This record gives sequence, structure tokens and C-alpha cells, in this order.
Amino acid sequence: MTGEELKAYRQARGLTQKALGLKLGYPKNSAEKVVQQWEYDRQPIPIKHFRKLSGILDIPLEKFIP
Repeated sequence: MTGEELKAYRQARGLTQKALGLKLGYPKNSAEKVVQQWEYDRQPIPIKHFRKLSGILDIPLEKFIP
């Protein structure tokens, strides 16, 4: 999944970057920054988050596999 795709799915669910980061368990002071890094393709999304992101964003788990 590209950063642009992640951003589109997040926005479709009405979530901010910070809200998504918080749902994934990141602390308030880094939640937004972490998601920004993924959306700008600066860092890959950790595999450990695929299942949870799939549920939060209501997308198939297969979307995360290139």
C-alpha cells in the first residue's frame, strides 16, 4: 500500500493522522508524526499494524501486501 492510498482510506473514514496513530497505540506526542511518515512514504508501515489497520480502515488485509 502506498502512502497516498493510506491517506485516501484514512480520510474516507474521517480520521486525522493523529487519530489514526492513537488508535494504533502511539502516544499523543508522536501519533501524528508516525502516520505522516507512512503517508509520505518515508517509512514503511510496520507489518504488526496491518491487521489493526485493516479493521480500522475497513479494507481487506491483502491491500497491505505488495
